[in-house]
Amino acid sequence: MTRRLTNQDAFDVAMLHLLNQGHSCINASGQARYRGPRGKSVIGALIPDELYVPSMEGKKVQHWLAARGSEYDALRERLGSVTASLLDELQDLHDRSGACMPSLYRHLVVAGAQRIAQSFKLSMSLVHRCATYQHIRGPQIFATAGTRVIPAAAPAVDAVPAPDMAAAPTPAPVPLQLTERPHEDLDLFARGIAKAIAAATARSLDQPGRR
Repeated sequence: MTRRLTNQDAFDVAMLHLLNQGHSCINASGQARYRGPRGKSVIGALIPDELYVPSMEGKKVQHWLAARGSEYDALRERLGSVTASLLDELQDLHDRSGACMPSLYRHLVVAGAQRIAQSFKLSMSLVHRCATYQHIRGPQIFATAGTRVIPAAAPAVDAVPAPDMAAAPTPAPVPLQLTERPHEDLDLFARGIAKAIAAATARSLDQPGRR
């Protein structure tokens, strides 16, 4: 059975998706797509893969939510409780942010999320937590077919290097596959970071001359 989303659910999933993906989903002409070679749009992130059909592309979300017929019944059930203007605001933020410099993308997303949260009286708690985690070096988290694995060896958090050692380059972040329950993803993320920090601290204490 398709899970019905609330306004807060839709906001959390959409914003965490943009912060994790780090770019908008557009085609070569600059038009937004629900699905594309480089990911999904914010509305695309709210559509489970089993409910997505290519005929949705090029149409606003209200078009296929209001369409007659049974093709989109499950999707209407999923998004029926989400305020239509909130969906418009989320998609607008996705589209406008797509034209900015990559280094500014997440900053603009957080700023836009703040405005949307105030307008619709939504919590920014998960957005702030995710934005904070983006700047912390930690273990890579992979998700495949609903199974998440945190590598036990070689966490990405390193001890402070000695003066004659060059700092290891920060590995490129691997996008995290978000689920319908973003609280669980971020809690897993936080636990992985805590383990990595503890391991790095232990290694630092074991090195000669470090007490």
